Amino acid sequence: LGAMQSAVRFQVEYWNGEGREGIKEGDVFVSNHPQLAGGSHLPDITVITPIFHEGKIIFFVASRGHHSDIGGVSPGSMPPHSVNLKDEGARIVAFKLVKDGKFQEDGITEILVNQGDVPGTRNLKDNIS
Repeated sequence: LGAMQSAVRFQVEYWNGEGREGIKEGDVFVSNHPQLAGGSHLPDITVITPIFHEGKIIFFVASRGHHSDIGGVSPGSMPPHSVNLKDEGARIVAFKLVKDGKFQEDGITEILVNQGDVPGTRNLKDNIS
């Protein structure tokens, strides 16, 4: 949990970066990347919600939940024979889990299921809940 403030700060800087759409009411962010986005390890998925008052962000609510499987070369988290980060599962740098107040189920499903040359999550239902 010590990386939580880094995760929030990264998302604020990322979404407010040049060429990006910014942070709006109705947005919720998700990330887990330990090297780029303030995550602790891939199975710990962080969800960050900006709280607005009179059109301005006044604070953020962030939570981090451990998932038993998010894909990768073997079931579970942190397989001992991993040779790089992608072997451990889904890597989420920055994604709007909720955009304009609408849950982006298709987008998060795509991230968790289709991970290129390593298997996707083996239990999407648990990941989504």
